[in-house]
Amino acid sequence: MKPREETALVLSGGGVYGAFEVGVMKALFAGASPVNGYQPLDVGIFSGTSVGAFNAACMAGFSQQNELDAALQLESIWLERIANRPDVCGSGAFRIRGTPSEFIDPNCLRQPVALAGRMARDGLVLGRYLLGRSLNFLASPAPPMDRVTSTVNIESLVDPLPFQDLVNHAFREEDVLNSTRNLRLVATNWSMGVAEYFKNSDFVNGEGYEIVRASAALPGVFPPVKIRANTYVDGGVTENTPLNSALSAGATELHVIYLNPKPQFLPLKGQPDTLDTMLRVFYLLLAGRIEQDVANLRQINQGLQALAKFQEGGNVPANAALSFARIAAKALGSSHQFVTVHRYYPRGVLAGEFGMLDSQLQTIVNVMEAGESIALTHDCEESGCLLAE
Repeated sequence: MKPREETALVLSGGGVYGAFEVGVMKALFAGASPVNGYQPLDVGIFSGTSVGAFNAACMAGFSQQNELDAALQLESIWLERIANRPDVCGSGAFRIRGTPSEFIDPNCLRQPVALAGRMARDGLVLGRYLLGRSLNFLASPAPPMDRVTSTVNIESLVDPLPFQDLVNHAFREEDVLNSTRNLRLVATNWSMGVAEYFKNSDFVNGEGYEIVRASAALPGVFPPVKIRANTYVDGGVTENTPLNSALSAGATELHVIYLNPKPQFLPLKGQPDTLDTMLRVFYLLLAGRIEQDVANLRQINQGLQALAKFQEGGNVPANAALSFARIAAKALGSSHQFVTVHRYYPRGVLAGEFGMLDSQLQTIVNVMEAGESIALTHDCEESGCLLAE
């Protein structure tokens, strides 16, 4: 068992599928998973992107509780604040402006002042959007088709206030700053197109809340977030599964939770539609990046093994020659260490093609239970774990 300060939980991005991470954490921290010999997992590093950044920040902010109690508190936030429950008006994290159902929903009508405020705000934003885009369409010298496409901006139709309010009240910034749990969050620098890492010490003067919102600011849906002099968007654009940020924090044992299934668990449709094809391409791109990251770690492990054998006067195995060359090029005091990676995948698409946007209570409960089931029956051979020998 690795020391707490070298053990990391890596939380991927994926919208409502973030509930899957909560289910996995509950099983791991309860000592109900075979991955840790049915002992509670003790984690010192939480690394997250997008919804994973939200979950990670909450876990860091709840560090006065043990991991299981913190996970249960996070579960309650998902079920009581994020979920679109039968007794509340909409989701606590995502809202489309001008939704007609709000005007006939009894739960919304029971809050007339709030409903009137949303209607007025929606009318103002949508009115500005329509006026501005119409004027641009008429004044633009671009070809007609280009002018038509420039009028579409989904971001104007999404109300960012529910998620902003959720983040501001889910945890206290000072608790993250002073947390005993090491936090690493990823956001994408929108100007430079590179991943940037944030940590506990960045949670000051309200910037911690902005960092979490930036990490989840899906381009074209949520507005970019400005932090100091830079503008940031969703960390998933550059690093959807933040292995590197966990490694930079000193992790040598990583428990990585993915929110998209391996490609082999995605059945090919006999007559695929455009959306199905695009989603499959998206999953393949993510899987390719993930496998490359794990392959790099595997080479480091092989190189360290070869280096140890060389120092002992033995021969370097042929299949480890390249890895050995890379590691041997560094001084013997290299910071590289053997790395273990445990991987937790859904066994299929969790809730349909648009499931990551479905915040209905039953969907969240089902996704959470799927995560718990995966951790309870964790199989390293099936998941493709990387075990340091």
